[in-house]
Amino acid sequence: MSNKITKNQLYTRYALTGGALGLYFGLFFRPARQPNLWFVLLLAGLVTVVTVMVQAWRKRPFSISNLLKTALSTYLKAFIFLVLLELRHPIYDAGGRTAVALFMTVMGALAGLGYAYEQIRQKRKS
Repeated sequence: MSNKITKNQLYTRYALTGGALGLYFGLFFRPARQPNLWFVLLLAGLVTVVTVMVQAWRKRPFSISNLLKTALSTYLKAFIFLVLLELRHPIYDAGGRTAVALFMTVMGALAGLGYAYEQIRQKRKS
């Protein structure tokens, strides 16, 4: 019996995990403040700076082009994730808890699929 996971199994596993996390973020959401895009921009920037600093420290000597590519990728991923979290506020106002849970479940599943695709692409490179 082989322990190899097929691509479809990997996609399914990550989509279900992402959907479950999204459902959690949707079901237990209670709006406590107004959405703020500046908060998203600054927090995504902070995540990027910390991630790039850790990568530069771990991979010495490092190339500037690789760090810039990592910084851009990290910033975009963090920004999208945080924007999705901020979008819960207007979605809650429009459709209530059910709409937020549905939205976050779908977005979590899509994020899981994207992460699985990235894992498969990285494995193919090496």
